[in-house]
Amino acid sequence: MVVLEDFTKARVGRDFAVDGPVQRCPRCGRPGVEQTSRDAMLIFVHSQTSEILGDGMLTEPQDCCALPQAPRGDNG
Repeated sequence: MVVLEDFTKARVGRDFAVDGPVQRCPRCGRPGVEQTSRDAMLIFVHSQTSEILGDGMLTEPQDCCALPQAPRGDNG
């Protein structure tokens, strides 16, 4: 069974146990949750699908904004 989670319908501040708190996206202003993509990019997910499989759960973003990465400075 595939489930669609639409964070844009949740109020800002609501905390989802697995996904974290709903915040306003700094890029588009819609509600969503901040996550790191599989390729280590920072994204803001507005909706995602989840499916329980035999060996775990597959979660895929359906609507998201890529966030600019902060420049890596030299701390030393």
